[in-house]
Amino acid sequence: MKPKPLVFGILVLAVTGIIFINWCAQQESLPATVQYRGIWMPGMLLIPDYLASNMQKLKDVGINAVFFAGLPALPESYFEKLPLPPETLEKIKELLPIEKELLIADIQTAHRNGLKVVLTIGIDPKPEMEEIDLEAWNSKIVEYARLAEEYDVELFAPMAEPGGLFAEKDIGKWGQEILLRVKEVYHGEVVWMGCGPGGETRSEEFLRGLSEAPPGDYAGYDYIGFGLNLVPEMALEEFPQYIDNCIKYKLAQAERDNCTGIMVTEFSVFLPKQRSEEDVARAHEMVLEKVKDYDNVFGVFVANFLGGQIEGLPLIEEDVKTGEVIRRWFKVFPSGIIIALFVILAVVGVIVWYKKFYK
Repeated sequence: MKPKPLVFGILVLAVTGIIFINWCAQQESLPATVQYRGIWMPGMLLIPDYLASNMQKLKDVGINAVFFAGLPALPESYFEKLPLPPETLEKIKELLPIEKELLIADIQTAHRNGLKVVLTIGIDPKPEMEEIDLEAWNSKIVEYARLAEEYDVELFAPMAEPGGLFAEKDIGKWGQEILLRVKEVYHGEVVWMGCGPGGETRSEEFLRGLSEAPPGDYAGYDYIGFGLNLVPEMALEEFPQYIDNCIKYKLAQAERDNCTGIMVTEFSVFLPKQRSEEDVARAHEMVLEKVKDYDNVFGVFVANFLGGQIEGLPLIEEDVKTGEVIRRWFKVFPSGIIIALFVILAVVGVIVWYKKFYK
């Protein structure tokens, strides 16, 4: 018998296993309750084959869900009034009659690659209420809810940030009315995709009273979604407190309205060129650091950081540093069970190796 090689092999494996387990423990990671680690891609349809051409990047950074937005329910004549470059206007005109087919293709591409899908209707370029046909808009929402049902879309939001379209006094009533119509044709989960809430500090007493109040505007929705965006007038150092305040406020509303929980349906930095790349990346990380501390956050969607170019508009470059942050937090590392199995198999391998070469 020659025990020294065997002992040495086992010691090497043990040390390697300890180092590997310690490395995994040090990786930043969101809790398992965050089921949607997604990306918000509102302008995707305006760039041909955008999702398919970026699919590997999405998977490499750990994204497991894509959030699409259909074009707003506006006639071609409305877009013609906007100060858009001719090439951009032509691209929109081309898309309007085939928008649904393009969305279906992207849904299928996402599902084929193992990604979940969230679907909504966009409101940009944010028309005035008197400029729209609300029933036409509601009908398009129902049409897309029906499409979501047909193509097994995991999550549906009636509208992206309806607060940009409706007056505050009207938004809750509309949200309940459209929810009833959506649920007639779609049987998956529904998220309210709201604007960023006011981030003022609220007392524990206020939040407790809010959570115990009678059901409000979001009753019937599975999740309350909202944005967490660093705006130009806010210092980076102020952002963490703002994030905490918003999350606590929305969790209290979710408890009041018997929702499953909340989602950060968009997080980003507005006008990022006004800040350093490091500060932009750090702002994104601040959101994820805070989300990690709460149990009932079921989804986070980073605003598109991959870059791209819409015809007639300037090129938007990829935000590589933010991508690195997303990969650190979204990528799922091996669980303890997988690591344990790896170590056991490795030890067995050493024993087999020893018996074969040292008997």
